[in-house]
Amino acid sequence: MTHWVPDLPVVPLHAPPHILDLIEPFRAQGTAVVDGEGSLGYAELDERSAVIATALRAAGVEPDSPVVVHARLSRWAVVGMLGVLRAGARYVPVDAGFPVARQRYIAEASGARFSVSEPGLGIRLDNLRTVQADAEGSRGETVRGTLAYTCFTSGSTGRPKGVTISASALAASTAARLEYYPTPVSTFLLCSSISFDSSVAGIYWTLACGGRLVIPSDRPADLLAVGRAAQEYRASHLLMLPSLYDIALRGGLAERAGALSTVIVAGEACPPDLVQRHFDALPRTRLYNEYGPTECTVWSAVHECTRADADLSDVPIGRAVPGTRLYVRSADGAAVPTGEPGELHIGGPGLAELGSDLYRTGDIVSVTAEAELRFHGRADHQLKLGGMRVDRSEIEQALRTHPDVEAAAVGVCSVQGRKKLVGFVSPTNGEVDQRTLRAHLIERLPAVAVPSRIVPLSRLPVLPNGKLDHGAIDQLAYDALPQKN
Repeated sequence: MTHWVPDLPVVPLHAPPHILDLIEPFRAQGTAVVDGEGSLGYAELDERSAVIATALRAAGVEPDSPVVVHARLSRWAVVGMLGVLRAGARYVPVDAGFPVARQRYIAEASGARFSVSEPGLGIRLDNLRTVQADAEGSRGETVRGTLAYTCFTSGSTGRPKGVTISASALAASTAARLEYYPTPVSTFLLCSSISFDSSVAGIYWTLACGGRLVIPSDRPADLLAVGRAAQEYRASHLLMLPSLYDIALRGGLAERAGALSTVIVAGEACPPDLVQRHFDALPRTRLYNEYGPTECTVWSAVHECTRADADLSDVPIGRAVPGTRLYVRSADGAAVPTGEPGELHIGGPGLAELGSDLYRTGDIVSVTAEAELRFHGRADHQLKLGGMRVDRSEIEQALRTHPDVEAAAVGVCSVQGRKKLVGFVSPTNGEVDQRTLRAHLIERLPAVAVPSRIVPLSRLPVLPNGKLDHGAIDQLAYDALPQKN
């Protein structure tokens, strides 16, 4: 028997069959999307996306077939996405800010024959028939396909893989936001690349509220632009990686973002000290910690943070979002008692087309007495050191809690058949005293989990979605240690 973690009590989800059903009621609203170069109202967004849909169908795009949306993080990306959906096809977002080789790989791997392109891009993708996002022409009827998009996830090793999400799963994920969050979106700051599914949350949630989607910059990590946009547009909602939000708060974001009602962190473990920093800077702004794999349409669990979370060893990832089922299993599929770690399995209407009614996440969690989930890291990041099991993220968090450390990562390599750990830190003010940092770690970690070396780096290697690139970090660890034959 499995351990089912309900959203106490179980919250049923009332979702329409297609994501467009949530958006179309707001065709007559005011401003829909704003970027640094202009804006589009809801009526104009409706008109332009309908023209693109008609042009794609006339060119021979078939239902549920892939169509690349080639754009920067911009208003034209949103036009392209809706145009593809209204043509009955599924879109493949390719961020024009990515390295050219990666753009071309995703376009080719998607199998697409058509693309919708932002006007004025200097890069062309080979072998694709292109419709410009600012195209003029006639508009026809909207066609509802079965599928919505294919997102290529970034792994620490190997090439990205495509995950296809249905239009009903996207509708369910968005409807769950409408049901769970108490404050509707009036202005959302979009700080995620279009090629990653975190952008899906902001785009469709905002449009399903009739709100205003503000894109501060085509570079998601441009925190100066985020601060300016937060102040100018009186942003109500913001979603960021925890590590990026931490840097934003340290840089004074709160002074310009006083109108924020809701901040969401997702994509990485949320450290307790970030909760403290948030409530010190924005005491009236709600903070939520979201969890969810790409394969389950952005989010599967959520926890509303309180000041008390700052005193915990780790911030919970919470309970199931409306409509989602969560199961915790041991390696042999048995039930896991409360407080014991096990692998998280997810079911529900947000599940991608994976040929199964449950998705095995590879994430290790436990269930608290309050029926909330605690995240303990990836199964493939669990290290056995000196007979003890330690997660890499636990060591990284211990490094980050030192006041002189802004960001941290841990690399793992083998020397003469033995696992060795190397800590990499980005100092807050130029340098870190190694002796005090090591003493800090000894107070918080088993001795076997204290890295054998700690190396300062001005910038840690990250993947295109902003998460740590542990493959590159492991190579740095290998290079940092003497290898004896």
